[in-house]
Amino acid sequence: MRISEVAERTGVPTSTLRYYERLGILTAHRSANGYRDFDVGHLERLDFIASAKRLGLELPEIRRLLDLADNGTCTGVKATLQPLLAMQITAVEKQLRTLIDLQGQLHKAQAHVDACPDSDERCRSECAFRAFAGH
Repeated sequence: MRISEVAERTGVPTSTLRYYERLGILTAHRSANGYRDFDVGHLERLDFIASAKRLGLELPEIRRLLDLADNGTCTGVKATLQPLLAMQITAVEKQLRTLIDLQGQLHKAQAHVDACPDSDERCRSECAFRAFAGH
């Protein structure tokens, strides 16, 4: 397959495919006329890259995992992947706690604003603005 076919099949832009090639995480064979030639193995590799990125792994980590998969053992990949996933889980749990705290603050602010009486007078600081002060 040519690079445009790979891009169409995977949804990965050709510029990204070239970038992956520069990073050494995707190596295309070159035909006699210099065109990049990809096969099903490249599609599987791109699927792995996409999956790893969805899990929040960075390209250097992905490259290390791919190098291990290419030259090492499943045990080596597993041993490398386990702490990376544990770190991602910890980071996501922290983000969730932050979002839950924010959600609570927003609910309190909304309740405060909802309780403010309607008035045609100028807004007073003890009304809506207190919602943003965290009182």
